[in-house]
Amino acid sequence: MTLDQIARNFGVNPNSLNSKDDALKISVKSIQQLVKEMERRNIDKEMINAVKKLGEFMHDVSNSTIG
Repeated sequence: MTLDQIARNFGVNPNSLNSKDDALKISVKSIQQLVKEMERRNIDKEMINAVKKLGEFMHDVSNSTIG
């Protein structure tokens, strides 16, 4: 699947999805919004922490370098 196909499939602006790194950054922002909504709804803290950890992992990966 191409990035353009993925953008269309998930309702993302194709112009903002030019690389896999862009996809990671979009995902991180989405997870941050999801965590805020989960906190607002008083969702289980363990679930919130698990989603936060996933977001932090993705953020670190998107900002990482090789070596």
